[in-house]
Amino acid sequence: MATGRKRRIGLMTAVVASASVYVPAAFAQTAPSNADLARLVRQQAAQIERLNARIDQLEQDRHDGQAQASSQTARTASSGDKSPRQSESGTPGGEAAEQAVAGRSADQRPGSSLSERIARLEESDVKVDWSDGAPEFSSPNGAFTFGIGGRIQYDFSSTFNSRYDGQDRYADSDSRNITGSEFRRVRLDAHGKLNNWVLYKLELDFADNQVGLRDAYLAAEKDFALGNGVVYLGSKFADRSLDGRASSKWTWFTERNTVANGIAPQPGAYLTGITGEFYGNNNWHASLGVNKGSNTGDNTESNNFTVLSRAHWDPIATDRYILHVGANGFYENFEGDQATAPSVTIGGHYNDNLRVRSAAIDASTSTAYGLELAGLAGPFAAGAEYGHRRIKGRFNTDNTDYDAYSAQVGYALTGERFGYSTKQGVWTRPEILHPVTEGGIGDWELVARYEAIDFENSNAFVGGTGHGTSIGLNWYLNKFTRMLFDYTDWRTNNRSGSYALPDDGQSINARAQVVF
Repeated sequence: MATGRKRRIGLMTAVVASASVYVPAAFAQTAPSNADLARLVRQQAAQIERLNARIDQLEQDRHDGQAQASSQTARTASSGDKSPRQSESGTPGGEAAEQAVAGRSADQRPGSSLSERIARLEESDVKVDWSDGAPEFSSPNGAFTFGIGGRIQYDFSSTFNSRYDGQDRYADSDSRNITGSEFRRVRLDAHGKLNNWVLYKLELDFADNQVGLRDAYLAAEKDFALGNGVVYLGSKFADRSLDGRASSKWTWFTERNTVANGIAPQPGAYLTGITGEFYGNNNWHASLGVNKGSNTGDNTESNNFTVLSRAHWDPIATDRYILHVGANGFYENFEGDQATAPSVTIGGHYNDNLRVRSAAIDASTSTAYGLELAGLAGPFAAGAEYGHRRIKGRFNTDNTDYDAYSAQVGYALTGERFGYSTKQGVWTRPEILHPVTEGGIGDWELVARYEAIDFENSNAFVGGTGHGTSIGLNWYLNKFTRMLFDYTDWRTNNRSGSYALPDDGQSINARAQVVF
């Protein structure tokens, strides 16, 4: 085999060297010299020699592993274990040994070319992809995969200048001027596919000193002429709105806007049931979920019945410009006597005292709808959302409805385009042009947002109002690591509860994030 390899290298050297002799003299000043070509040939020959040696080693390692397995099978059979079957020749473990020898002779026969040997090695080995920061294993044909993923988000929050400071006439209420930190999310998941069309995912969250189930589903997907369809069975992140559907890994601020947090079904962001999603070939998608389940509770009463849908379309989608339009809505039927009291954060997640709240209502059904508009142009991006929800009480006098608004704009200081998925119609991770790990400065984004919510749409329903204006700075060090900082000037006017008087103040929030 070594002789054959040397013969091939020598033949390549001779061919290239012969060709170099016929370089026309007219190109002598621009074409490489014969000495340069000869040096290049020697370098290529050395590279081929090293590659051959590496392949020899890989084949030898695989052969040694097969031989060891065959020897172990033979020892097991000779010790009286009946499980290994003898070959037709009667030799214990002979079949495995013959296969090992056959495999080696096929891989290393003298007539095998370098490309053929590489192809056989690729077809016979499990592939491992580390491009997303964690290993994803796949079968040689790609039909079976298994990977792990996760995120760690550590937040800091501080609120100041609130009138509710625990003193004077506000002494009967806890102070809103609080500072602290928390692990907002600590998640680990396992995901993959079986035989190309069956998908699965199991995701656990370890934040708040407890373990919670997030995505946990089986799914089936199929390609059609118009696009790709997926049906999910189990617990899945709900397809609700532009900001509400975006992963917390890629939202512009540490907390989603009032539309996503305020116009939501009673179970929250994760619904249990069956969901179908279709992703069109021409930058559109539509989803429909039917849910009657929950990841929490003690199963002593029926779950709410919820039907949720969302669709988006990008009429403009080029390398530089994108226009997004979307709509969403849901219907919810409340089981039993359930008193719901919608509320929404306005200055960050950590400060639970700082909320816009409504009075409780004995709900019967709930309907909601939302509208979305967004656009991207080079390093600029903007988005606006509106949501409306109507709650019908078990008594007609309890009926109420409320609205939420949000608008945000961003500019990438380092020139990147904001991350956006034309498949799902959501914000996602941007492409980092100059990662810090490669000597660059990363991706810096300057963002601003105005958001508001109004629970005062019914005289019979005592609700509050609130709005906030935020500016923020996001720094992507690379595709795995991000730092966020945002500052919010807020106003609230609750009409009931512990914080029932007008109040205003400021909050700062910061996050260190690693995703894989």
